[in-house]
Amino acid sequence: MKKNTREINVRDKKYVYFINQKYHQGACEITLSISLKGLKNITCSFHFCTWDDPISGSPLLVGVHLKKIISGDIEGFNLHYPGIVKQFVLYGLENGWNGSNRIEFNDGLEILSNMGYDVLWLKPGHIQH
Repeated sequence: MKKNTREINVRDKKYVYFINQKYHQGACEITLSISLKGLKNITCSFHFCTWDDPISGSPLLVGVHLKKIISGDIEGFNLHYPGIVKQFVLYGLENGWNGSNRIEFNDGLEILSNMGYDVLWLKPGHIQH
């Protein structure tokens, strides 16, 4: 599968990102890798592990409705949406990444939880509705 690199502007800087996915026994492992344009080998990476549906695929890649815990609002969520990627660029920048250092965040679902989303139902092995 060819990696599809996309561009995004955040705080007057150009970033590139790509999403990689692997399937393993009913689970989907997703990596969102972001770098400053021109420094593609120095990445800020986010790793997610969700259940995978054999027909529709991983919920984070096909799009789901996630509930904001505090407000109860429901938001459309898809890792392919530039607005969502922007949230992860900002998260990386606010948590030790500066574009010239490599950093990995191994629990993307925990980060989504910290952003206020209810993500328990996305974890592998959770009963899907």
